[in-house]
Parts: sequence; structure tokens; C-alpha cells
Amino acid sequence: MKNFFTIIFLLLGLSLWAQQEPHYTHFMYNQQLYNPAYVGSRNTPSFTALHRSQWIGFEGAPTSQVLSFQTPIMRERAGLGATVSRYAIGVSYAWFGSAAYSYNLKLTQDLNLRLGLQATLEYLGINFADPKVVTVSQFDPSINENRFQDDYVGNVGVGAYLTYKNMFYFGVSAPQLYPNDIGLNDISITTAKIAPHRYVNLGAVIPVSEQLDLMPNFMLKWVDHAPVSFDANFSVRYLQKLTLGVSYRAGGDGKGESMDGLVFFQVHPKFGVGLGYDYTISKIRQYQSGTVEVMLRYDFRDDKGGLENPRYFKKK
Repeated sequence: MKNFFTIIFLLLGLSLWAQQEPHYTHFMYNQQLYNPAYVGSRNTPSFTALHRSQWIGFEGAPTSQVLSFQTPIMRERAGLGATVSRYAIGVSYAWFGSAAYSYNLKLTQDLNLRLGLQATLEYLGINFADPKVVTVSQFDPSINENRFQDDYVGNVGVGAYLTYKNMFYFGVSAPQLYPNDIGLNDISITTAKIAPHRYVNLGAVIPVSEQLDLMPNFMLKWVDHAPVSFDANFSVRYLQKLTLGVSYRAGGDGKGESMDGLVFFQVHPKFGVGLGYDYTISKIRQYQSGTVEVMLRYDFRDDKGGLENPRYFKKK
């Protein structure tokens, strides 16, 4: 119970000053969640599934799941995609769904710019009847101890995604453009808002030899009235099958939020598996045992050979 109260106070602070949307160690594989322009950027329909258990051993700690699908259409001139995700923390959780469309502007033979648009629907709920909830102040109009409270909010998002050959990508996006009220109470005042998040993603594949590629990746995240956050990753890929990487996530109490390790193995030309572990370096590290993330990806390859690079880019 002590851990439960501790996390509630920590997350109250996070909701005021930091990111509201979940982050993922496999962000370079999970770009559809952040940028609608990414859909169709691969030359094959594909599914991606991801599970994240954060701060293992910490009662009420966040867990999240993502399932996404994307496919090129119109001879790869456009793309369609859909994403469903769930995020739970303490006695609250949220479901998020989106449908995305992108169109490819072929700037040169090697340079492609995709512009994307998405519509989103989010479901938010808090179970005040959970026995873990203890009301300190009586007659609080924001809390109804005897029932579950929920709400739906809709939004739209935009993005742009630039690729050069099979070597470089750069994306900018805002998955939700305007703030939504999320005051789950029985009174008319507004208690909280979903703040629009903006993202910048960039990365490259740098061949060192026929067997070895270097793959740096970076994601910048910012919200109004909150510190800028970022993830920096450096990965090495061997034989286009085994990828090993290390990451640093800014945040926490000044030193950063976590140091992360990840591995991705292309088991089959159609199927890949990823595993990540975050070692927490912020003050909360003494209450938990790190974070684990698992990712699965399935590609529907065609008879033309499928993906040249199974991570980011479409075939030339």
C-alpha cells in the first residue's frame, strides 16, 4: 500500500510537468504510434505488437500494449494504418484507437516525403470502487467512491516522414493537435487536459561492411509547459538479422530516466522478435526492478522480394 501511495504522488507530478503519453524503448520500430505519415512507408503490409511492463515490483506501476497494422496502397503512392493501444496505471487506464492515411510525394529518385493525417478516439476510466483507493478528504466532488467513471475524447493528428534511399529517415508529428478535457468528475469544472505532444524522429543505417550496419536513432518529445525529453539509441546490426542496441532516456531527477538495452532478431524474412530492458537511473530505482518490453512484428512479403531493410524503409 505504501508503494501505491508513492506512485500516485509521483504520477500527479508527472501529469503536471511531464509526458502524458507512454514511451517505448522500441520507439524506432513503433513509429506509427507517433507519426501517421509512417503508414505505408514499408513496401509490405505488416503487423506490430508490443507489451511494456514498467517499474517491475512497483504496485500500480504502468503497463501498456500496442497493436498496429499498416499497408501501402495505390502502388505505394499512399498508405493506410490502424492502431489500438492500452495504458494502465494504478486504478486508471486508457484505450486509444487511431486510423491513419499518408500520401507519398516523390521529391527525387531517392528522396520521398510522406504527409500523414489521422483521426483518434481515446477512452479513459478510473475505478474509484477499487479497494486500493482511500479517500482522505470527505465530500470531494471529484471522487465517487462507489462507481467507475469514464469518458471518451476524439482528436486529429498530422505528421511528415522523409526518407532518403534506404539510409536515412526524419519525421515530425503531432498525434493529437488540440487539448482535450479529461476531468472525470460529477461537477462542471475542468480538472485536467490531455496536452498535445510533438515528436521529432530521425535515424540512419550506415553500412560498415557487407555484414555490419551501424544504426543510430533519436526521438525528441515536448509538451507545452514541460521539460523537453528525448531518447537516444545506438544499434549495431549483423547480417541484417541480429540487432543489438543501447539507449539513454532523458528525464527523472537530472541524471536521466533510464539506460536501456534492446535486441531484435529477424527470425524469418516475415517475422521478427524484439526484447528490451530499461535500467532506471532516477530516484524511483530503489522501489522497482527495471522495465521489460517485448515486441513482435510480422510482414506479409510478396513474390518480388519484400523488404530490403526490415526496419524503416521501403524497397527502392
